[in-house]
Amino acid sequence: MRVIDWSFAARSANWVEPVMLAPRLIEAGHTPAQTEDLLEAVPSWRSAPPSAVTGLVALWTLFRIYKAEYGPQDGRAFRANAAQAGRAWLAFRLGVA
Repeated sequence: MRVIDWSFAARSANWVEPVMLAPRLIEAGHTPAQTEDLLEAVPSWRSAPPSAVTGLVALWTLFRIYKAEYGPQDGRAFRANAAQAGRAWLAFRLGVA
């Protein structure tokens, strides 16, 4: 299966797409633990380097925090919710949740 997110169309490691989906699952009401359990069904997720995943989660979250603060006014609330999901997932991955 191939998933294309046209807003971020780029070539990447095959585990990047599940990482980019995960915050949306958390925003939809799943806990970070439930989200990672769901991702276990994706073979590329199972082979993802944990430190690289955590780094991408941190980068993704920082970008959402920035956009919530400085992005277009009409998208700030949406970005703030996304940033909160990223923070929750990052805290879970770092064991501080």
